[in-house]
Amino acid sequence: MILNRYVQRNIYLGTLGAMLLLVSISMFFVIVRELDDIGRGGYGVPPAIEFVLFSLPGKVTESLPLAALLGSMLSLGALAANSEIIAMQASGMSIGRLVSSVMQAAAVMALVGFLLGNWIVPDSQTRLRDIHSLMEGDSGVLHSSEGIWIKDGSRVIRIGALLPQGHARDIDIFDLDGKGRLVASTHAEQAVPVKGGWQLQQVRKAPVGPSTAGVETFQRLQYPGNLSLELLQVLTIKPRMMSIEKLFAYLSFLDDNRLDSRAERLILWKKIVEPFTVFIMCLLAIPFVLGSQRQSGSGQRMLIGILLGLAYVVCDRLFTQLGSHLQLYPLVIALFPDLVFLLLAVYLLLRKLSLGAGAGVWLFAR
Repeated sequence: MILNRYVQRNIYLGTLGAMLLLVSISMFFVIVRELDDIGRGGYGVPPAIEFVLFSLPGKVTESLPLAALLGSMLSLGALAANSEIIAMQASGMSIGRLVSSVMQAAAVMALVGFLLGNWIVPDSQTRLRDIHSLMEGDSGVLHSSEGIWIKDGSRVIRIGALLPQGHARDIDIFDLDGKGRLVASTHAEQAVPVKGGWQLQQVRKAPVGPSTAGVETFQRLQYPGNLSLELLQVLTIKPRMMSIEKLFAYLSFLDDNRLDSRAERLILWKKIVEPFTVFIMCLLAIPFVLGSQRQSGSGQRMLIGILLGLAYVVCDRLFTQLGSHLQLYPLVIALFPDLVFLLLAVYLLLRKLSLGAGAGVWLFAR
């Protein structure tokens, strides 16, 4: 138990160090980009600082798999270089137990990444969207707990749920006269972008005032204002930054409207598979710190880890493009890179054991 905690503590510290390095590099480019944007619209130095701070959770989530790989390789490599793994072996710790300790540490890191990706990151992306709207100069936009409020000429629009690509649900449109008095209200269950504007669906329109003639209903109605698709896209959160719950809701919306949902379905499966990627990255680090490799330096281990991480990214991007072109099932596309690297990790581990003297005894010893 003490050895398990010792190994896990070293993995946590190594992963934290690798995370700080990777996130610092990512944040440097974010800061440079924000410096170029200062002065556009109402975007100044305080919003830029706030933008950088709220970008951190997303960068941490994106860097977690590679940080877990580098952190595991560096921390376990340091233990091997100091002959601590040999001492653990002498005390009766098997490779199976070592792998179990590493996987327990991976489970904690995967859980942290999952919580960040599904609760913290979506909220931070919402705030980033609000800050970004200042840069676009859209002062007629207000975000509240009830939705997004937009001023469009003599109309005020409330959007309950704004989805990617200009899709929306639960829309209220309030028509005002020249004196700012309400003359009509329109409610639409949902809206989709069409050529030349915004199409409202399942619409209920009611005039307001003494000349009320009754409520009119429409299956579809073209929005008569000047609401631009570009503005709506600025105000939306990208699907890859959504929580799993919101992605399910978005997929339901796309399916109800018979829209292509393959890209969003792939993003959903990738978010579900992400925690398993952390397990595989940690497992992949173990073969490189056993046997004669324990004498290699930390620089060499970091280089190997970076190359493996880049190989994973290339494999993931390549198969995503190929799988989308071949119209493979999204779950297959999402799982394939992880399965390839899982098989690689198992092969390297078994090969290292087969080459090591007494490996079989160490593998099954208590």
